[in-house]
Amino acid sequence: MSGRPNISSLILKPGECLAIQDTIHEYLARTDFVSSSNLRSRYYEATGARNSRDRGVGLGSVFHRLMLEEPEDFELDLPTLRDDWLAGTKRSSGYCLGQSDLHRINGAREKLNHWSEHLFSKWVKSGQAETSIYWKDELCCQWRARPDLVTQDLVVDLKTFSGKNQKRFLKSRDRNGYLIQAGLYLEALRRLNDRSIGFAFLCIDLTPPFDIRLDVLDKAQIVLAQNLICQLKNQ
Repeated sequence: MSGRPNISSLILKPGECLAIQDTIHEYLARTDFVSSSNLRSRYYEATGARNSRDRGVGLGSVFHRLMLEEPEDFELDLPTLRDDWLAGTKRSSGYCLGQSDLHRINGAREKLNHWSEHLFSKWVKSGQAETSIYWKDELCCQWRARPDLVTQDLVVDLKTFSGKNQKRFLKSRDRNGYLIQAGLYLEALRRLNDRSIGFAFLCIDLTPPFDIRLDVLDKAQIVLAQNLICQLKNQ
């Protein structure tokens, strides 16, 4: 793994790939590198599909940070949530995350920490979380990916839902367009480590009883993800 180069001068040669422990803000600021979000936008435009987003999106961002960046004994309270983590992110509707949302986040956190004999906790301790990967391909196009979690043999992407959204996601052939994310993340790991690795969506409902599903992609789904990436790159 590489150290942290100067933020303003990340220059890669064709075929070069590196991993950096930068912040999410630094990662998002590198707009000269194409991300899976950029490709999904092209996909939604081309297919007419819509990426449904709801109140759970704010909860999801908080949950990701809590599970992937903070120690297990960290206690999140409402003042910290509102004044630090969500400063300046109040919704246009005027809705602000409150005490009931905090209870949901903490309930889902406890459920996931105890899921499958503490498997997620073991993954976080032994794997790499929130590492940015940048590369330039042979056509001099620049790409970026930031997998939630990479274990010894699996890329794990944490997906949060509310209500019936989780079931709809799992029934969708293209996982609501997020197979594109899987395809780009797998390409990033292949370029970085020159080895094959699996991919799974770890889905958790942020409403009680906090249902959890591990959606490991099979070979056919990975091929579909790779095909989607190829099609979108050629647009």
